[in-house]
Amino acid sequence: MNKNITSFVIPLLLTILIITGGFFRLRGITTNHSFWSDEAFTGSIARDIVTGKMGFLDGLNLLKYEPLQIAELASSFRLFEASESSARILSVMWGTIGIFFSYLLAKRFSNTYGGLLAAFLCTFLQLNLANSTQAKPYTALQTLLLAGLYLVTLLKQSKSPLKLHLAIITISTLATLLHNLGVIVWIPYLVYLLLSFINKSDKKKNLLWPIMASAFIVLFFGKYLPLLFTPRYNNANYFINIFIRQYGFLTMPALLGLILIPDKKYFWGISAIFLFIFYSWNFLVANHEIRYLVPIFGLLVVLFGVFWGRVGETIFKRPAIVCLLVAALVYFSGYKIVQRPLSYYTPNADFAGDIQNADYKSFFSEWRQKYPDFEEYPILAGPFDSLSWYTQRYPTATFNRFNKSPIYYPQYGFTEYTNLEEFVVEMSKYPQGFVMIHDWISYMPDEIKDYVKKNLKSELRIESMAVSPDDKWPLVLYSWGF
Repeated sequence: MNKNITSFVIPLLLTILIITGGFFRLRGITTNHSFWSDEAFTGSIARDIVTGKMGFLDGLNLLKYEPLQIAELASSFRLFEASESSARILSVMWGTIGIFFSYLLAKRFSNTYGGLLAAFLCTFLQLNLANSTQAKPYTALQTLLLAGLYLVTLLKQSKSPLKLHLAIITISTLATLLHNLGVIVWIPYLVYLLLSFINKSDKKKNLLWPIMASAFIVLFFGKYLPLLFTPRYNNANYFINIFIRQYGFLTMPALLGLILIPDKKYFWGISAIFLFIFYSWNFLVANHEIRYLVPIFGLLVVLFGVFWGRVGETIFKRPAIVCLLVAALVYFSGYKIVQRPLSYYTPNADFAGDIQNADYKSFFSEWRQKYPDFEEYPILAGPFDSLSWYTQRYPTATFNRFNKSPIYYPQYGFTEYTNLEEFVVEMSKYPQGFVMIHDWISYMPDEIKDYVKKNLKSELRIESMAVSPDDKWPLVLYSWGF
């Protein structure tokens, strides 16, 4: 292709992908549909900070594993009204920026067309769209991982390495403050520094950056390091299901693309990320949610583009045509790809029940219509997250099957109990009240749910969100004394 044409067409195609990706993501939050519980919890903390009900530092300290996420949400609520969409707009922005960095990184490891293929997949991948429309930090971590790794690849030829080092450390620190999982952004940088240090003859002059980077890791995660050596779970079957059975079309070319990276500093840095995630997700984390894997899907997308870009260049001598054909095949197959903008992208497409997307918004709205003053009465519930966002209070008491004994939470002012006997005692303290039930296998013990269904008055039931009628997470309200 003529260089003058290429210099115009490539930026145009990338711009179209970024605008399209931004539009798809923005469309997914326009219905202002209900928060799921984790979104409601962080959103309520941020709203309390903005309204002055909670101090800024107190709010950040309340959720120690993602303080910057709370700060981001609070900033968005200050600019816009506190709502589901204004909380999710941050992920829309992060996801859109991620398209650009997927292009830059894949281009860096292959060529322009491999970069465009990666950007294409990042734009339309269903998993990316679902997580780019939630008020959670996983899409931001994906983008920061790609951005940090791209900056690492610039270190070798940089004339101003100091600025690059500081930029990488800043990005890695921001990722770590967004969520503990952000520690993975440090990995390729540390590996690069380590291998560079080993290969340098004058090693004394190259100690500064490895020491600084290691100090940051110890500062953030020193107390967690012993846990790395105590595997407690086995989620390998879930891991195989996701990466081989469902995403094998992405995983296999990506692994080959990783092998094709010429500079082994980057090969080992990315490999170290995969090994860390594989080990920790499989053996250290009890909850095998796919959302914790979102950041490395950004790497898979990039390496997918790298593989086909390099294959098209070295074997077929037509990288543009090869990458175009692969993009067309992926898009028209419709597999794991969203072909048109939707008002909702389910996070449960790959792993059923990964997120309990109950329609809390409609549930509390109908509850308020039926009992306008319901917040003045005792409320017994399972998780409290949704109450904290959709009402002006916390529950009177909660119930958790996983606790061995009652736990009092002074920051919220309620006790979390464990069994039916404690439930009956708590209910008997009040002449009237409500019980909110998540009618699936949830925190509240089944014996309590059965008792409530047999002995209390059924008031309200909401099956699912209007935007996702087939993804049923029933919410049920019962009462006594009315």
